[in-house]
Amino acid sequence: MVDSQDGKVTASSTARITSLVQKATPTQMPRALETPIALTSFKATLDAAGSSETFSLYVDPKIGANGYWVQDGTTGTWVNLASSPYGGKMVNEGGRLRLDFQIKDGGPFDADSTADGAVTASGAAAKMPLSVTGQASVVHDGFWF
Repeated sequence: MVDSQDGKVTASSTARITSLVQKATPTQMPRALETPIALTSFKATLDAAGSSETFSLYVDPKIGANGYWVQDGTTGTWVNLASSPYGGKMVNEGGRLRLDFQIKDGGPFDADSTADGAVTASGAAAKMPLSVTGQASVVHDGFWF
């Protein structure tokens, strides 16, 4: 869902998901990233061009996802948008795992990189092995951070 606050849609919002497609896992994904439901690609229209939008994706906790992983269009780094450093979170709710994440229209996670009132993004509810600190690692050009 789009324009969500803790998994609930804001009543006054006109933002809408206009396309949602499941795609095969791309070959350039990090090998350690386990994607049990492959890639989810979506397009959403927003209330205002250039704005940031919050999305919620519900998945079965049995898939073992520890985030919503996307590739930064600027650096090529795969990051977990459903983590606090990116303004996201993961919540168990009613027997489902809710992945909350934000994408800015025209920002590094908007596939068309244009502030045009729409966000196009592809990502995966997936599992990345945790680092020694307990945080999911970030992968860039084959190197783990």
